[in-house]
Amino acid sequence: MIRIGIIGDIGSGKSYVASNFGYPTFNADQEVSKLYKNHRKIFKSLNKLIPKHIISFPINKKEISNAILANQINLKKIVKVVHKEIRKKMKLFLIKNKKRKIILLD
Repeated sequence: MIRIGIIGDIGSGKSYVASNFGYPTFNADQEVSKLYKNHRKIFKSLNKLIPKHIISFPINKKEISNAILANQINLKKIVKVVHKEIRKKMKLFLIKNKKRKIILLD
């Protein structure tokens, strides 16, 4: 399997480029949005780490932004919780598509 990683800055068109290839694509941004909306476990973890900022479920992205702007250490806390779950989802995606010749990681 060939894995193609599409990287770039926010708003640079990564998802647009990925959609034009026609191969199975793991979109990390979409997965993070799903985590914030659907996974109470993520909310509880973040609420425990930064209770002043992560208040409501589903998690509002504005709460995440405010937490990061208030203190850069909060970003590390969020990344530690969220990336662990995203890696799990990416592994499942790779297993599901293991017979595909090419996949994209956005």
